[in-house]
Order: sequence, then C-alpha cells, then structure tokens
Amino acid sequence: MPEPIRQTETIESRDEAERSARILEMSLDAIISVNESGRIVFWNSAARRLYGYTKEEALILDLTSLMPEGYRTKHKEGFARFLKTGKAVIIGHTVELECLKKDGSAFPVELSLSTEKNNEGWIFTAVIRNITERKVAEEREHTQNAVITKANSELTALYKVSSAISGALDLNEILPAILHTVTELDAFKVERKGGIFLVKDGHMELAAHLGHSESFIEMHKGMRVGQCLCGISAMTGELLVSDDSSKDERHTIRYSNMPSHGHVIVPIKDKDGVIGVMYLYTASDEVIDDSTKRLLSSIGEQLGIAIRKTLLYERTKELSLIDHLTGSGNKRMLDIEMNRLFARAKRYSRPFSCMMLDIDRFKLYNDGHGHLAGDIILREVANGIRASIRETDLVARYGGEEFMVMLPETLLGKAALVAEKIRRSVEETLPVTVSIGVCAFSKDMTGPGEMIEAADRLLYSAKEQGRNRIEAG
Repeated sequence: MPEPIRQTETIESRDEAERSARILEMSLDAIISVNESGRIVFWNSAARRLYGYTKEEALILDLTSLMPEGYRTKHKEGFARFLKTGKAVIIGHTVELECLKKDGSAFPVELSLSTEKNNEGWIFTAVIRNITERKVAEEREHTQNAVITKANSELTALYKVSSAISGALDLNEILPAILHTVTELDAFKVERKGGIFLVKDGHMELAAHLGHSESFIEMHKGMRVGQCLCGISAMTGELLVSDDSSKDERHTIRYSNMPSHGHVIVPIKDKDGVIGVMYLYTASDEVIDDSTKRLLSSIGEQLGIAIRKTLLYERTKELSLIDHLTGSGNKRMLDIEMNRLFARAKRYSRPFSCMMLDIDRFKLYNDGHGHLAGDIILREVANGIRASIRETDLVARYGGEEFMVMLPETLLGKAALVAEKIRRSVEETLPVTVSIGVCAFSKDMTGPGEMIEAADRLLYSAKEQGRNRIEAG
C-alpha cells in the first residue's frame, strides 16, 4: 500500500512542476535561471524576445554576454562572494541596470533576483522587465519639467524687471533699478557689473552704471555709435555676445591689465529703433544660449518702452504740466508727483516731506496794486522757492496764491529749516510775506491726500497765529 502513495506523490509533483514551467513560459517578463556554475538552466519565451537568443543558444551562453562590460567584474565578484558567504547585495531587491541584446545594443531593465537551493546546489532566478518605454517617458517628463522650470524662471525674470520699472517716471530711477534687477536674476548668470548707454546725436552717453571706476567712465566719454561692442550693437540693433572681450577685435576700447571677461550687449529699442544698449559682464566660459538671448531681448524691449514713456512724460510735463505764469508745476503735475513720491516713500520706507505755502493777504495786495503787480509777486515768490530748494525737490502752484513744495528724502526737521529759509527770503526781498505748513510722510497714511490735508491744516494754523510764520507737525 505505501508504494502507490509514493507514486501518486511523484506524479503530482511532476504535474505541479510542469504547471509552474508553463506559467513561467507564458510570463510577459523575461525569466532566467542560472545554476551556481553560472550556466543558464531556464530561458523562457519572453527572454528570447527580449535578448534575441533562442533557448538553445541561451543554454550554452556565457551569462556575462548579457551584460555591458562595466557590469561584468562586479557580477563575478558578487557571485563568488555569495557562494562563499551567503551574503548578497541585490538578492531580494529590485534594481535598475542595463543589459545587452544579441546584436550588442544596450537597453534598460528592472531586475528582481531570488535564490533557492536543491540537491544540485544554488539556483538563481531573475525576473527581468524591459523599461525602455518608461525611461523614455521619464526622460521626456524630465525634459518637459526642465523646460517648464526655465520658462517659469524667465517669466519671473520678466516680472521682476517689469516691477522694477513699473510706475517710475524718472530715468535716474529706472536705469539703476533695471541694472540691479537684471544682475541679480536667477535665469542667467552675470556679474554685478554693467551699464546702460543712451544714444544721442550719434554718441553713446553712459546714463547709468554699476561697479565702474571714474577712470572707466572717463575712458568712455565721447564714444560714438559703431564704436566698440556697445556702439556696434547700437548701430546694428543686434544682441551681441562676446565670449572673451579681451581677445575680441570688436572690443576696441581697452586699457592695461584688462581682465578676461565676456560681454552681452542688449539693444534697447522702441518703435522708432535703437535708443540705447545695456551691457552686462559674464564669465569668459559662460554660455549664453538662444533662450537666454530671447529673454534678454525681451528685457531690452521692456526697457525701451519704459525709457520712451519717461521721455514722453518729460516732454508732456514741459508742455502741459507747467503753470505758465509762475513756471512751477501745475495742479496736474502736483497730483502725479505726489502720488509717485508717496508710493516710493511707502514702498521703500523712505523719508518724504511736503509744505503748503500761501501768500499772506494777497487779495489786499492784488486789489491795491492791480492784477499785473499781483502776477509779478506770484512769479517772484515761485522764483524764491526754487532758489531755496534742491534740484530734486519740486514746487507746484496749488491754486491762486498757494504753492505746494515736495521734498523727497527729507525728514520733518530738515523740511522745516527749508520752509524757514523760504519764509525769510520772501520777507527780505518782496513786499509780501508767506505762511507755511510743513508735514512729513507717515507709514500710517493711506494716500498722498492725507499729506496735503495735513500740510493745509498746519498752514491754516500758521495764519491763525499771526501769519508770516511756519507750523510743522
């Protein structure tokens, strides 16, 4: 009776082995088994499709033929170490590596390795999946992500540049701001050094610079369109890249011990053509690719629009923002400049003061001496104010015999001293006196109207207390 039982067990074991072999043969992944001598003992159909070797070829194949040269030594060392110590690095793990087809071409795979031991020794079985498509997809995704990252970086750069020049109506503000912003951008690498030339009557005028000595500035005075790299860019309207300007024959303005450096010259254009150039310094080994060139060209166009807008503003101000009687700004100019200076003080936490000035008893003077004499007094008071303030300060006729004086970068104490200087000058030189209210910007103020109202209240207080005086607060 025992004998049939053993025979049944043998048949069942053989059937189970055959079923397992059929399953392995049907697998979509390549399955390869190797004995401890390194010879292939199992090779399914998927392995044949993947590597290109028939089963007969595989059974006499040296396993290392399936590996690129760089893997073979490590494989032999790891194989020998396991047989000696039982310790392995990749058994029980899934790893990514490269394999070789029969035709010698390499391809990426994902490999899982397991072991078992039978009466004949160790058997190593690898399940291998071709991941070429996955790698292509990953590389495509990586490339797309890099493109998106670069695009985002360029958009951020354009936004920063736009923000730096937004609302500015003074070239003395716009040009330094753009240089500082551009040289700090992450989208490309340049030194914290450079400048902007504006074209005027065939000459290149250095309108702003960063990191230059007086001798450098002196050397570039009188530079003409067409001269040196900047002049060539201004003449042609083309963005120029010089990898090493110390060896570039186009770089004609030179000086002793000039260090090796690269240049990027960006033309600044408006609808009428080139109005200037911005030059930046790069390391001599820095590569400016096409994407960076397009970004720099866009920045040049933005700067051209901003400069043109500023120049038009200056012309418009001369034509329509000036009070023709006194030569001071008119009410419209006052509104524009108060908004600009207030916004600047609030954004950068900078001091800013203003004063409201009124000619005392002007109506009596006008009635007694006539309107022509009154107009002369208005002009002389305006002249006296301008003579007592800095070039960066602004004066506007607020209405009738009232004037508003704007003092950027000025604290209240200093503004009060300026007001007293004006009051004394009028008193000593003209047949009238003035009363003045002085106030300073506060971060709690919500708009320039609050400053004007504060100055007006202080002016009223000065008049209430006897006129020909100042009130500051």
